[in-house]
Amino acid sequence: MDTADKVIGYLLTGGAFLMFTAINYRILFLMLKKADRIPSPAPFIGGIAGAVMMIAAFGYSHPWLILLPLLIDPGSIPLVIWFIICLIKDNTPRE
Repeated sequence: MDTADKVIGYLLTGGAFLMFTAINYRILFLMLKKADRIPSPAPFIGGIAGAVMMIAAFGYSHPWLILLPLLIDPGSIPLVIWFIICLIKDNTPRE
């Protein structure tokens, strides 16, 4: 029963990752084609679902794999950039 729960969890989070990533790429394509701003209904959900799937599959033994879905999903890229900026700001020496 435990294995079935894991497989169903992987399918649900992986399916959410693929669905929301496809939606974000479609919106990106429409924005480039029409030059209009079309907001995404859920820009971060795809990348976050993929990151949760990576944590569930590999645990914390490979922490850099968590960034992979966040970098694949175009809606999550601003979140990753903001996180990196916050890390840089926190690590700058203060006088």
